[in-house]
Amino acid sequence: MKTLHTIILLFFTGTLLAQSSKQTIEVHYNLYATDFDNQEYLYQTKKINLKKSKKVNQLLTELKNIKSVNQIFRETKIDTITINQKPGQLIQFYDDKYIGWNTQQVNFISEKLSQIETYQKYFESYLELGCCVHMHQRYRDEYVIKFFENGTLTNTFTSRKSLPNTKKIPWTGGNDLKNYNQSVDKLFFEIIGSKKQYQELIVGNELTKHLVTKIIDYHKRTLYELSAYDYFEELNELKSDFDIINIGEVYGHGRYIWDEPKTYYARLTNDLMMPQVNIMFLATKESKSIYSRDSIKSDYKNIINRVQNVEFLMNYLAQNKSVKLDIYYFNNKPINDYNIDNFNKNPEQWIKHDKFLESIKKYDTIEPKPSYANEDAIRVSKQLYCGCNFRYEKEIAKKAIFIELKNQDNRENSVWYLFPDNTILLYIMQGEKVLEYNYTDFGKSSGLLYPCVLFDLKGNIIDRK
Repeated sequence: MKTLHTIILLFFTGTLLAQSSKQTIEVHYNLYATDFDNQEYLYQTKKINLKKSKKVNQLLTELKNIKSVNQIFRETKIDTITINQKPGQLIQFYDDKYIGWNTQQVNFISEKLSQIETYQKYFESYLELGCCVHMHQRYRDEYVIKFFENGTLTNTFTSRKSLPNTKKIPWTGGNDLKNYNQSVDKLFFEIIGSKKQYQELIVGNELTKHLVTKIIDYHKRTLYELSAYDYFEELNELKSDFDIINIGEVYGHGRYIWDEPKTYYARLTNDLMMPQVNIMFLATKESKSIYSRDSIKSDYKNIINRVQNVEFLMNYLAQNKSVKLDIYYFNNKPINDYNIDNFNKNPEQWIKHDKFLESIKKYDTIEPKPSYANEDAIRVSKQLYCGCNFRYEKEIAKKAIFIELKNQDNRENSVWYLFPDNTILLYIMQGEKVLEYNYTDFGKSSGLLYPCVLFDLKGNIIDRK
């Protein structure tokens, strides 16, 4: 019996030491939501019952044990020797097989991979993961730990993140000091009975891979530019007719190319071009070389003359020095099949749109029209099956010239197609304005628009679809 009394006394004493009446904590959970005006508001709140109150003192100790990002970074034991002495070896951690890693690329990225402070920056971003809301996550979980001594609130620690069931560091105290001590997370989840939520930090090669990938991804555009040095001699052949401003590999597909092989570019100028006009020569990879440069050398004079004969565009350039005009040339012509398919489609597709229009004629006198027969449905069908719905003959479309205008001050840009009959089609506009036209002249929003408006050389609108 004496032994039993001793055990009970020890157990009771331990509990008091862990959370006595002099020192207590409360844990609250708040769920914050963000509306479409990016205003955050409290959506739900509740008090969390403690499951392991014996560890409260340990939690308080770790919350007072402030650890900075740099301290945690050192504790990961990342291989700083390789970073400082042999950074080129770290490229092996990068999985993107599209980068060929020529000498110029390796030299460039090795210098970037040797900067320890860059690893620390991305490590901090990793620790802060989930700090903020974004398009696909409009909620943030907040945990609040309140410490009381003799019933008086002495300190409050909070963590608010948009990724549930993950790490909660950093914890922020009343003095706004951030604590990245991971032991806080571990003890906290034990105390509230959610041990499975605890997420350890990645370390070793896994962390190295993560950070190396972030660093290389950040410099991917430059690496694509350096990729063109594989064909430096071939591109240099253009110097017989042009000054080469820069070279590179086309980064990403969508506006200019789609499923072509690796494609390389050279931005070109010469005395025939106005100061704000360039030719963008795009050449696809062909076996161990790139597409021949012969066609552009024989075609460019006529192309430049035709484009610079578009009076209203040249006047706009003269009045807006921040605007650049690029003439695109794809292998052996100033337009490619992908571009043609975008704005013109083909007769087989046109028939599908015509059949759709025929099928909804029965709703002409009905208001309101069903969603599958209203103006939006017609617009979507037209763009899907007809592009701009001008329905050019293939031979005419193949002779168009791809032109892109870019305003370096406000990032407004537009895509135009100049046709053999000296009409010019505004196909894409992005931004508040194109030339002197507001986006409201062509659509309802200032995002990506497809105006499909046809101009003459003086800038008069002669047709629109």
